[in-house]
Amino acid sequence: MARNDQIPLPEFDPITEASESDLGKKFRQFHRINPWVYKELRRLSLEMVKRGHKHYGIAGLFEVLRWQRAMSTSMQDGFKLNNNHKSFYSRMLMSNESTLEGFFRLRASEADNE
Repeated sequence: MARNDQIPLPEFDPITEASESDLGKKFRQFHRINPWVYKELRRLSLEMVKRGHKHYGIAGLFEVLRWQRAMSTSMQDGFKLNNNHKSFYSRMLMSNESTLEGFFRLRASEADNE
């Protein structure tokens, strides 16, 4: 298995990007600058599956990342995980990782249009 830093990140279609919402554009910009967030959410999600969980909430995983980041950086770091990105990450993870298909329960979201 590839090391965590060797996980290929999903590519984005420039045609889709041109027509996406402001939330979608902000998410993609954040994702490009912070690829580690996807990698960590992927790692945490796959660990939950490995431990027998059929479903889990993306919000819980976001809180784990927030706690881990707070413990490893100073208050001046300024890094923030935007709650608006949760729906994008859950869909991206389920789309790109066959093991995670159906893992997150989804509500209607602007991310559905992206």
